[in-house]
Amino acid sequence: MNILQRLILAAALCGALTIIPAAQDAQPCAGLPPGKHALLERLTAQLTLTCEQQLKIEPLLHDEESVTKPLLKFTSLSADDQQAIMTTIKLAARRQVRTLLTPDQQKGMDSEVDSVAGGKKGGGKKKGDAKKMETTPGLGDEEALSAAIADAAQGEERGARRR
Repeated sequence: MNILQRLILAAALCGALTIIPAAQDAQPCAGLPPGKHALLERLTAQLTLTCEQQLKIEPLLHDEESVTKPLLKFTSLSADDQQAIMTTIKLAARRQVRTLLTPDQQKGMDSEVDSVAGGKKGGGKKKGDAKKMETTPGLGDEEALSAAIADAAQGEERGARRR
């Protein structure tokens, strides 16, 4: 083996040694329900969530998804209305998650909330639109909105079964 090959091998081994602990850290927390948790995984990496935090946050994110997915099937809403409601639901979920975080993690979550409110994650909305949406009559009470959407989704499912 010449010197160049040894250097390449040494660099590769050093790189592998730094990757192995990171891959072990990426293991899902024991106790999480099976399935893909993309948002939870992203938040875990971004905020360095503990296993205990992940176990508390996963149900909140699942609740958010159980409300937002049926909302996508509503044909009676305009795209703008749908996006405004989705943003409100996402912000409500992020605010609930924030209460489970340390002060340092909360700073990271604040940037996540700003991102959602600003529409940087797949909405194309401007920050001003999010503020305008929050002051729209009927959209201020996030819990009531979430409950109404869930009820409406169940009503649409029942109507679809009757057809």
